[in-house]
Amino acid sequence: MARKGPGTDGPLQTALLESTSAATTRASEGQKIFSPIAVFLDKHRSQTTGLAPHLLRALTALSDDLASVAQQHFNAYISGLNQSTYATITQYTPVKSTPTTHPKASIKKPMPLVKQPLPDIRLFVRLPADHAARKMEAYAIYSSLQSQLNLNSAALKEVQATKTGFALCPSSPEALLALEA
Repeated sequence: MARKGPGTDGPLQTALLESTSAATTRASEGQKIFSPIAVFLDKHRSQTTGLAPHLLRALTALSDDLASVAQQHFNAYISGLNQSTYATITQYTPVKSTPTTHPKASIKKPMPLVKQPLPDIRLFVRLPADHAARKMEAYAIYSSLQSQLNLNSAALKEVQATKTGFALCPSSPEALLALEA
């Protein structure tokens, strides 16, 4: 609650003190909620010694993503705004139609949506003309690579045959980094 002291007689001063008190309480609550998450991420980031470089990059990317999400939620909590979820953003809300006085001839046809092409993230492997793998089917190469990738086998989505060798198709842009390592 706001305390009255000397010079705090006015309603604006009282409202300011109440707002300040509420903001301080909200910040303190946010600290209690998000402090354990920050401690976990800091501890996690400090214990990455001894990892291979490609594992360290993947772990750092995951840690940065978690820290970013935690920061967004903390900022939303402090400001008192709810985070929009994918479900609320895509939720269908029918628009109430109002009678229009425009003639029907003035209605324009909607432009068809143009989808942006996805970036090509394939990893091309060029082989000499006499290499034995050039005579193999793409699925055989895929199976062989899957067995050799072990834990990273989910990173490889498919293998495509090309004129000069084959192309590795990662499952995501992050998986491309794992395949390159």
